[in-house]
Amino acid sequence: MTCNYQKPAKQILFASSFALLMMFSGMYSIQHAFAAAENDFVIAATDKIKNDPFLLEILENIEKSKKEFAETQQQNVQEKLLNEQRSMAKDILEKELEQMFKDNEDFTPLNSFNRFLDKVSNDGSKIIFKGLFNYQQEKVETARNAMKEVFKNGGSLTDARNAYHEAAKIPRTDMIQLVRELNIEAGFSDASIQQNFNNEGKLPRYDDESESALSFVDYTTSTPNVNSSSSNSTKEIVQPLDENNTNDNIDSKESIIQKLLEEIQLLKNKINLLEQQQNDKIHQTVLEQRDTGSLHFVDWISDYVQGLGHNKSKVKDIKSIPVNALNEPDSYTNTSNSLALGRQGQVTLGFSELVGGKLIVYEASSEPTIRELATVEVSADGKNWTLLKQTQYHNDGSNVHQYGYDLSDLGCIKYVKIIDNAPSNWGDGFDVDAVSATKTCIGNT
Repeated sequence: MTCNYQKPAKQILFASSFALLMMFSGMYSIQHAFAAAENDFVIAATDKIKNDPFLLEILENIEKSKKEFAETQQQNVQEKLLNEQRSMAKDILEKELEQMFKDNEDFTPLNSFNRFLDKVSNDGSKIIFKGLFNYQQEKVETARNAMKEVFKNGGSLTDARNAYHEAAKIPRTDMIQLVRELNIEAGFSDASIQQNFNNEGKLPRYDDESESALSFVDYTTSTPNVNSSSSNSTKEIVQPLDENNTNDNIDSKESIIQKLLEEIQLLKNKINLLEQQQNDKIHQTVLEQRDTGSLHFVDWISDYVQGLGHNKSKVKDIKSIPVNALNEPDSYTNTSNSLALGRQGQVTLGFSELVGGKLIVYEASSEPTIRELATVEVSADGKNWTLLKQTQYHNDGSNVHQYGYDLSDLGCIKYVKIIDNAPSNWGDGFDVDAVSATKTCIGNT
């Protein structure tokens, strides 16, 4: 008996789907294999595939893979091209930098410094200049390494800049020590003397004058160019101590110290005598008018300290020129020709010779009706000052006002100090245009 066996429909459908899957899988592999050569390869979707969601999804995945593969290829091509361009640019930059360094080789810090050093004739000076330059280069290199270390550890630009400045700064004590060592190396100083200076470059101070003098002798006796009161004492100072004659040398040294102290006292007495003679000369002078009707104006400046101007602002530069207060007044047409003191500011002016009689201070004001205030002090020696009382004020309606002071009871003066004394914040303070005296002093011999 013949028996015909028929497969169920579901098994047939599964077998067909599996066959299609294998077929498409093979086609997908083939597509990837030949994608580089045939980018236009397209799988035809039959009605049967379109009607089967499972097969349709497979087909869509194939198309998606094709697209992603093409995009990846394109990115690889672009990245390769970009890397090639970067490499070419780097090579060009390195060549240009190399050529630039070669063209500017003569202008590097080292070569420029060497050209400068060739012009220095003194060998000792060369040692000092070279030592300072090398020290500076070392500090710069240390600072650059500190900055690189910050970047290497992921630090910010601000952190790197701060690290650079911190490593590059030179403490004052280090600079003093460097200069000390370079001076010794160059032969400009002696090591035994330099060791007595502290880290601040200063000698120790003593309350006892004899101890100070002793220290001074100790610091200087080892050098061959020491000045002393006599040639014999110089020879005694520079001679080294001998073990067999130590006591004699100590006695000799104490004798020299005593002589130095005596010479110092003589100098002090001489200075006091000269000061007394100068004061006596000033007090013994008489006032005599050399040229009737003429005035004598201040012609030099000893000191100038400017205060703040209107509403505590800075005074304009054009009114901050000290020489504007010298010689004859010239602010009748332009008050900018005067010197503004600013609030509580002051100026010290000087005559070329001793003067007396009547002192006149010329003050410039852009408002003829406004009278500004200042205190005036005078001195014969620049040390002892006398406050003057105003005896006269003259305002003819112009921009220049005159303040008068009587010097007849003081004798002779040479210095005039004017201090702003304005009561408010208005204006730029007292404006000095000139200072004059009516008489000059001639010694009564």
